[in-house]
Amino acid sequence: MSLVVAWKSSVELCVPDENETFIRAGEKALRAFETARRIFSGNGESGTIPDDGFINVINTLPPARGLATSTMDIAGTFAAAAAYTGNSPSDEELFSLCAGIEPSDGIMFEGLALVDHINGKLIERLPPPPDMQVVALIPSRTLDTADYRRNPSTTGAIRAGAREHEFAYETLKRGLKKGDAALAARGATLSAEAQHRIMPRGEWDILTETARASGALGIAVAHSGTASGLLYAPSNKFGADLAEKMLRNAYSDPLSPKAAVRRTVVSGGGFFSEKI
Repeated sequence: MSLVVAWKSSVELCVPDENETFIRAGEKALRAFETARRIFSGNGESGTIPDDGFINVINTLPPARGLATSTMDIAGTFAAAAAYTGNSPSDEELFSLCAGIEPSDGIMFEGLALVDHINGKLIERLPPPPDMQVVALIPSRTLDTADYRRNPSTTGAIRAGAREHEFAYETLKRGLKKGDAALAARGATLSAEAQHRIMPRGEWDILTETARASGALGIAVAHSGTASGLLYAPSNKFGADLAEKMLRNAYSDPLSPKAAVRRTVVSGGGFFSEKI
């Protein structure tokens, strides 16, 4: 299950003016576009996607950090193609299409959702998270989802830790159903601790010390990525400010590894598409 935050991206399906030949998209989005041409063209109210149609991906987040950037781009491509041809896929159909390109996040579901990210199946819908601030740490190092899933030792370690992850999920689910931010954040922290045992990250000590000193509710980490975040009650602006300062200071040395620090808030997922 993904922690959905208030960062968005968009994808435009464009028909070029004369002599326009550019495409702004990565390899995964282009694969999704070719699939979308096959399945949507001729099936909706508006006919087919023109041969010279192209996609323009607008995503300011860095790739391969566990921020669901690939899913954003792929889902946006399918949604744009569907809107252009007059099709209206459900969130479950859109998720299944995304998983056909690569293991995907369930960010297109309203609220939150537990998903089978490999086979593209919805397992359980959940309420949106309680209001929380997030101070995100985004290291410069990358981890591609496909590479993460291809590693047999990682896959074996995930299976071995299934009970820990199940307990973390049940804790999180109780917090979501009660609207209890502290309990939901506790579930996220249990999941982060379990994942750290599988794939240790160099910034873990900095995260835990910053969380303790600033009164964070918990820690969330990308499992197939390098990003992480500290979770705060909406009223704890002082703590979030302190965490941002501590993390920036920790990565201010020119000789230390590079990392970006960004602020956001948690949100529910979802997608929107239209033809204009």
